[in-house]
Amino acid sequence: MSNIITHLSFTRLKALAHSPLKLKNYIEKTYETTEAMIEGSLFDCLLFEPEKLDERFFVVEKPDRRTTAGKALWAEMQEQAGERAMVTTDQMNDARFLETCFRYNSTVAYHGLLNPEFFQFQQPVEFFLNGFKHKGVTDATGQNRDGQKVIWDLKRMGAKSGERDVRYEIRKNKYDLQAAIYCHEFDRKNIPVRYFVVAIDNDGYVTPFEISRDAREQMRREWYELIKAAHRCNMEGLDMGTEFWADRDGFFQY
Repeated sequence: MSNIITHLSFTRLKALAHSPLKLKNYIEKTYETTEAMIEGSLFDCLLFEPEKLDERFFVVEKPDRRTTAGKALWAEMQEQAGERAMVTTDQMNDARFLETCFRYNSTVAYHGLLNPEFFQFQQPVEFFLNGFKHKGVTDATGQNRDGQKVIWDLKRMGAKSGERDVRYEIRKNKYDLQAAIYCHEFDRKNIPVRYFVVAIDNDGYVTPFEISRDAREQMRREWYELIKAAHRCNMEGLDMGTEFWADRDGFFQY
């Protein structure tokens, strides 16, 4: 059997932590672009690559597509947009509001997290570990105004904000595992690096967290178990559900 899992990433490892079947569905699934994905990409572009805004997005007044004239106008706009993603003026206004909230947050501003003199944005991460190439992209890598090495990641939280809710989301979504992966090359060489998760909700409230070296080391054990599981899946396949992680007779204990 050829290897089904050719490389690992945070998203793949997170899926495998649920079950091999969930990882299989992630690998095989083709994703259609949703409005939420477009809005997320728009927000990212405003923060990290504003110079590319016009080449990536086409802003329109949303016509009433229930009418014949509205449908014709929409088709004309799609033709004008070409390969650019179409966003409405309302979507652009919402994205710019969130950008302003994020950009002028006191923690973001103090540490210079959006300062291109301090940080490089959308940086690839690649390394080999325990038989697998690992791949990822950090939102930002560089140093803060104090000269400390920093990696940070932006997280959209929907309606969730505040210390309690965001702490829960970090644990639930395994963002500490993502931190361990992205900081790996520094941690293994004992090079000091700080890792920030900077969360923003739909109302523009920003909740910044730092994931410590100790927290990353604790997740390293789970990470290595997931790598072992990936090797097992390459021998046995990806058809097992959550019972993959249960006792030998297929049950979890309660």
